[in-house]
Amino acid sequence: MCTIIVRHGIDNWCTTLVAANRDEFYDREATSPTVLSEDPRVVGGRDDSKGGTWFGVTDQGVFVGLTNQRNFGWPDGSLKSRGELVLRALETGSHRGIIAFLERTDPRLYNEFNLVFGDGTSLAVAYGRRSEDRVEVQPLDPGVHVLCNDRLGSPEFPKAVTARERVLSIGPEPWGVLKNELAEILSDETLPDPSEVPPIPDNALFDQELARHLQALCVRTPVYGTVSATLAAVRPGRVEQYHYVSTDPASGAFDDYTALAQGQRVSA
Repeated sequence: MCTIIVRHGIDNWCTTLVAANRDEFYDREATSPTVLSEDPRVVGGRDDSKGGTWFGVTDQGVFVGLTNQRNFGWPDGSLKSRGELVLRALETGSHRGIIAFLERTDPRLYNEFNLVFGDGTSLAVAYGRRSEDRVEVQPLDPGVHVLCNDRLGSPEFPKAVTARERVLSIGPEPWGVLKNELAEILSDETLPDPSEVPPIPDNALFDQELARHLQALCVRTPVYGTVSATLAAVRPGRVEQYHYVSTDPASGAFDDYTALAQGQRVSA
């Protein structure tokens, strides 16, 4: 997942809102939100290639989202699955449990990653780097945070600035309004001016023009792009909303998976 927008401590009816696009190669298959684990109940999309998930929630309102740290070469296929890391974090069942899990995690066993996680009360971001022997965890204050394929606030991702400004401009609103506003932001295919895109290294596997296309919130390239999107809202102990579209959000409508995430019996 390449863009995760978190709106925390702003809305009255929920504590934390998440709007996220997953960017991936089109031929990498995935399953729409399903029950990934029980006790605690974990719901999220499943990566059919490596297992695990890029975003998930528990029925108690704990969530974890993943973005890969950008590099300009191929990831190391011999390392452990980052999606499996997300699932194991969710299975701890609590914010404190996730922090304790990450304290025991050796980031050198994974390709580099960024996580954002919370429980409706607390919110944090974590960075795993192969150059370090510990995962770095930072608490986050109320507000709007946009995590792309780098640290929060990275100058490498002008689309994060655009998304944050747009979400900050939305006042406290009911779900019906916020859902439409956030879906519209996730659907934005606008490309930045070439001068706004930081230069890439000479040895990168892609060129400067492709780097520009990757700066759209909704990415479209011939082989890689936004393949799904998630809208979720939580408060302490409860998932208020969980919606998902299994294509780019500019092309499809979000389906409602809230009952599944809350642990209700869902008809086939």
